[in-house]
Amino acid sequence: MVKIFIPLTLIALTLLCDFHLFNKYVRVESVWRWAWWLPSAVVIGFIVKFMFFHHGLVAEYSTTNIFLLLMLLFCVPKMLYTAFSFIPKVGPYIGGTLAIGVVYIIIYGITYGFMQQKVTHVTYEDESVPEAFDGYRIAVFSDTHTGVFRGPYQDLLKESLDTLNSYNPDLICFVGDIENFSPEELEPHKEAYSSLKAKDGVFAIMGNHDYSTYIKQTDRQRAMMVKRTREMQREFGWTLLEDENRTIHRGSDSIIVMGEENWGLPPFPQYGNIKKTIKGVKPEHFKIMLSHDPNAWRAHILPLIRPNITFSGHTHGAQFSLFGWSPASSIYREWGGRFDDKEAMIYTSTGLGGNFPFRFGMPREIVIVTLKKKK
Repeated sequence: MVKIFIPLTLIALTLLCDFHLFNKYVRVESVWRWAWWLPSAVVIGFIVKFMFFHHGLVAEYSTTNIFLLLMLLFCVPKMLYTAFSFIPKVGPYIGGTLAIGVVYIIIYGITYGFMQQKVTHVTYEDESVPEAFDGYRIAVFSDTHTGVFRGPYQDLLKESLDTLNSYNPDLICFVGDIENFSPEELEPHKEAYSSLKAKDGVFAIMGNHDYSTYIKQTDRQRAMMVKRTREMQREFGWTLLEDENRTIHRGSDSIIVMGEENWGLPPFPQYGNIKKTIKGVKPEHFKIMLSHDPNAWRAHILPLIRPNITFSGHTHGAQFSLFGWSPASSIYREWGGRFDDKEAMIYTSTGLGGNFPFRFGMPREIVIVTLKKKK
């Protein structure tokens, strides 16, 4: 019922807003006046297509992006203007300002905004850092959503991975969502992913998108796609942690890197088995946890074990920030950046890609974490 109600509501709002604005403002007496309806007609065509003919195919990812772009550039501004236009005197000015603002944000976000990248440097200083790991450098990235890096964005992913390599890290951690829908997205970028190098290797985990959840297919097809996603990460030379842990040694000192399958609060999947992930890990070990969804930290991880450092992603920082506020902060407590709980720290990366090639005030992010032994 919801799947029908939402599209029909969008169609109704689009038509009502266009009808209202057309009758009120469109004065040109020629055939061109009907061009006013063209963007909305295309958007409604897409909605009908998705309702009755869409099968969630990866090949339609570009089509979906075109639909979203048209919706955000044409329909949403009209809806905003119409909503405020009924307020006497000041309403049209408020609605017009908001509509222009939305158009500016979208155009900026899909051009310069998505091209921007930042490198965040974080120092974790504590007595628990083993002596031999003083100065140890960890590069962290997440949520590449590789399918977004096509067309004008094709080379951005390689540039980001080259930047990551340039810091000569001791360890690289990828915390999930390497794809949007399918492992097919990874094929054009195999060389770039395989180029990642660190002294102690690249460790990775799966994110909610990496289970091919968001396309229509049989259970058998999904299982094959997930298997291929896992295989490809190993082909890159990465160590994929599937509810397991690894020990990294420096002389007589060591640290533990733990990685679990995706675990999130509903509606996101809960595949992670934390008891299996921490098997053999002792309280005195210096522990690093890789867990895609930051909600897992308080709800799922801390009740059983307190890793010194947890790396997460998933939120993308909503790919939007205005005056320091992001919508992600309304949904996730640890939505982006560093958060501390006594001796435990979580860093939630806002990601390198996205479901849609758009970012405003939320640049794509690489994180460099340096361990320091507190004297």
